[in-house]
Amino acid sequence: MQKGLIINSIVPLRHDPDDRSEMESQLLFGDTFDILQKRNQWRFIRNDFDAYEGWIDEKSFIKISDEQTDQLLSATDFYVADVVAYFKTEDGTKQYLPMGSRLPAYRSDSKSFRLNNDEYFIDTEVCAGRVDDEIFFRLIDRYRHAPYLWGGMTPFGIDCSGLTQMVYKISGRYRLPRNASQQAKHGKRISFDERQPGDLAFFVNDEGHIHHVGIVWFDNGIIHAHGQVRLDDLEPDGIYNKSTGNHTHTLVLIKRL
Repeated sequence: MQKGLIINSIVPLRHDPDDRSEMESQLLFGDTFDILQKRNQWRFIRNDFDAYEGWIDEKSFIKISDEQTDQLLSATDFYVADVVAYFKTEDGTKQYLPMGSRLPAYRSDSKSFRLNNDEYFIDTEVCAGRVDDEIFFRLIDRYRHAPYLWGGMTPFGIDCSGLTQMVYKISGRYRLPRNASQQAKHGKRISFDERQPGDLAFFVNDEGHIHHVGIVWFDNGIIHAHGQVRLDDLEPDGIYNKSTGNHTHTLVLIKRL
């Protein structure tokens, strides 16, 4: 099966092969995937990280060989940990990368990565493997005030489950699926009184379906994407929005990964 590697900074993953179709998620620079189907300039793909499927434009990626695939998938994953970073392209201009971008064949000694046998230098904070608590909570805090964007995966626009997936991905702590309802199937269920910062709290809509997730924070707080990535109060029955004075989400369970 043909593999691909994202070379654009941010790529919309769409429901249908059309620029006007709903964006269901995003792929970031360095993500790899299987190409399952072709339609004109569109490719139906399955993301390697979470098996999420959708359509992307062929101009956003390069094809990679089986040998390159083996090298990428067997190597340590290095992720951009700054809100934004950049490297200089062959023509001397800059390409900016959002937090969570994966740097293929990254070398920490030279602060460089390789793409198509070319070496690019990038001076940014990176994360590789499981990070300690201090870095983990600092990563979460860097998404604060990011605007809400359905399907978004970056500090410039993100949704609730995108936030939780990206934080746990960059920190090397857990491989979460894409959607809140899928994420709720992972981890160990704990009581409200047992909660600790970093646990995941899940919320249901009026039909009883899980539709929202947030990260338990310090001092009875929760960080979640609702309008923007914000800090609110977590109470036994749900979220209390400190800005509006309203209860906005109904708590159903808390999980520890």
